[in-house]
Amino acid sequence: MNFRLLLCIAMGVFVTYLGVFMLIGQFRRKPYVPKPRPNFSAKATVVVNAETGEKTIYREITVSTKFAPAPATPPPSSPAPPQLDTTAEK
Repeated sequence: MNFRLLLCIAMGVFVTYLGVFMLIGQFRRKPYVPKPRPNFSAKATVVVNAETGEKTIYREITVSTKFAPAPATPPPSSPAPPQLDTTAEK
């Protein structure tokens, strides 16, 4: 047998082995993650002008955002002293 033929057979077996295990890895059950609730709503209102018969559509989009309950860092008790520029040449 030729060395090149043995190398091709070994690579074929390796690639097949790798492909089978990657295929089996896809069948694992993924953890359940609930979908987040939508934080927006949309409403549309159609108004018809009685005199002209013209239709006007009013669209309203509302987005709600939850802010942090408190600031990440507390504010300083006193303002910081001004920095003196010592690198300026006179």
